[in-house]
Amino acid sequence: MRTLTDEEAKLVEAGRAVAAVVEKFAGVCERDRRPPRETWEAYRAAGLKGLLVPKAQGGHALSAFAMAHISEAIGAADPAAALTFIPQEYSMAAVARYASHPWHHEILQTLMAGERLTGFLLTEPHAGSDAAAIATHAEETTDGWRLNGSKAWVSNAAHMDEHFVFAQTRPGSGAKGIAGFLVPREAAGLEIGAPYDMLGGHVAAIADVHFKNVRIARERMVVPPGEGLKAALSAIDLARINVAAMSCGSLGTGLDVALRYATKRHAFGQAIGEFQGLQWALADIATELKAARLLTYDAAEILDRDGKAAAAAAHAKKFATRVALRGLAQCMQTLGSNGLRHDWPLARHFANAKISECLDGTTEIQNVVIARELLRPYRQIMS
Repeated sequence: MRTLTDEEAKLVEAGRAVAAVVEKFAGVCERDRRPPRETWEAYRAAGLKGLLVPKAQGGHALSAFAMAHISEAIGAADPAAALTFIPQEYSMAAVARYASHPWHHEILQTLMAGERLTGFLLTEPHAGSDAAAIATHAEETTDGWRLNGSKAWVSNAAHMDEHFVFAQTRPGSGAKGIAGFLVPREAAGLEIGAPYDMLGGHVAAIADVHFKNVRIARERMVVPPGEGLKAALSAIDLARINVAAMSCGSLGTGLDVALRYATKRHAFGQAIGEFQGLQWALADIATELKAARLLTYDAAEILDRDGKAAAAAAHAKKFATRVALRGLAQCMQTLGSNGLRHDWPLARHFANAKISECLDGTTEIQNVVIARELLRPYRQIMS
C-alpha cells in the first residue's frame, strides 16, 4: 500500500476535521431525522468540494486512494452522513468531464461553492443494479427536454437542489440512448417522496423522486446519449470502494468502543477484557478489519492505475460490509445490554452496516461481478 502525498495528506486531514463535526451531531441528527447542516457547512468550509474535479476547473483531482481515506474517516463517525455529500462528488466529476456548454461550467462552480447540492439519480423501482434497463424517459422538445419516470433510493433526496438524472432518450436502444441531465428542484412536475422509514440511516433522507412531464432547458443535458451509462458505471467502482472504506471506518469505531468498554467493565473480579473468549473475539474483528482495509485500498490503487476496478471494488465492498456487520454485532455484544442503547454509537453503526450491504449493489450483485471476472478467461479458452 502506497503512502499519501503531502497534498493528499492535507485533504485527508481536512476530512478528519469534518468527521469530528459529523461525530458531534450524528446521534442528534439521526434521532431527530433532520439534515446534517452542520456537517455540510464543515465540509464546504474545509474546501473539500470538487474532490474529483480537475484542477484546471477549480477542483482537487484527488485520487481514489486518498478519497477512500476521507471516506473511512467520515465513516468512522457516521456512514449515513457521508451519503449526504460524498455522492455529490461523483456528480460534480461528471459535469466537469462532459461540460460542453457555458452553463455547465457555471453550474459546476456553483456546486463546488456549496451554493446548491446535487447527487446521482440512477436506480429505479424496477431497475436496480441493471442500469441499462432504466425506464425514465427524456423526450426532446422544440426548446429542450421533457422527462417522465421515477428514481428510487436517492440519497439526500429531500434536500437536493440539482438532480443528476440518468434517462433514456431512445426507447429500445439500451445503453446507446442513456443520457445525463441536471434537473432543478424547482422544476414543475418534479415530486419528492417521503423519506424511507428504514432500520437506520435516516440522516441520509433516502427517498423516491418522480418526474411528471418535467420540462428542462436544452443545456441541462450534461452527458450526451450513449455516454450516460458509461458515466454512471465509471462512478460505481469508486462508489463501492468508498462504501467499503466507510465500512472500515465504522468497524474501527466499533472495535475502539468495545476495547475501551472491555478495559473498564468489571465482572467476577476482573475487567471483562481479561477473559480469553472476549479477547479472541475482538482479535478476530481486528484481523478482518485489517483484511478489509487491504482489499479496499488495493482496489483504490487499481482504479487509480487502470481507470477501472470492477472485480477489485466488488471484492472490497462485499468483504468490508460483511465483516462490518458481523464485527459490529460482536462489539455490541461486548457491551451486553448497553450495546442496544443509543447512549453508545454502536446501534447506529450496526444499522448503517446493514444498509451498506445493500447500497451500490448488494452482496449478491458483487458476487455476479466477481464470478463474471473469474469465468472470463475460461470462456475465452472454451470458445
